[in-house]
Amino acid sequence: MAGIDTDILMSDAAKYQYDASKESQTTAVSNKGDMTMNDFWKLMAAQLQYQDPMNPMSNSEMMNQMTQMATMNAMTSVSDAVAKFATVSNNLSQVTLTTYSTGLLGKEVTVALLDDKGEMTGTKKGTVTGVDLTGATAVYIDGKKYELSQVVGIGDVPSKDDDKTEKPDDDKTETDDKEKV
Repeated sequence: MAGIDTDILMSDAAKYQYDASKESQTTAVSNKGDMTMNDFWKLMAAQLQYQDPMNPMSNSEMMNQMTQMATMNAMTSVSDAVAKFATVSNNLSQVTLTTYSTGLLGKEVTVALLDDKGEMTGTKKGTVTGVDLTGATAVYIDGKKYELSQVVGIGDVPSKDDDKTEKPDDDKTETDDKEKV
């Protein structure tokens, strides 16, 4: 090929390998990484430089290729941003969980007692004496480990039988106020 810089074309072409065993080349994998915008511009320049002068590439074809590459570049950026957000969100969740569980130290809590099937069989009240931050966060009450998800109450929470709803003083009627006068 006279006048063609084959070194550039070969170095770029060596990055991508045709694999006849694949049904579709969309599943073929790059040898050295993903195609970058720089690779795209090199291929576009080579395509323009070596096109057939009697049958040049149409403007719409060129714009279509540029649009596809820009779309792929934007999708990659969005994908990277989502991955970073997931990491930040996970870290924030861990910090929140750690802060919450360590805040329970010394507090009286009620935990659900569970059977082998994970069904609640009763409750136990006690003071949190320790917190396990390895793996699933857990609290210790009287030396026994309970998952944080088993905590059903913090402080002195009355049982349902003891819970009597009182009417607030604001609900007095006008006649109650007249009787006092």
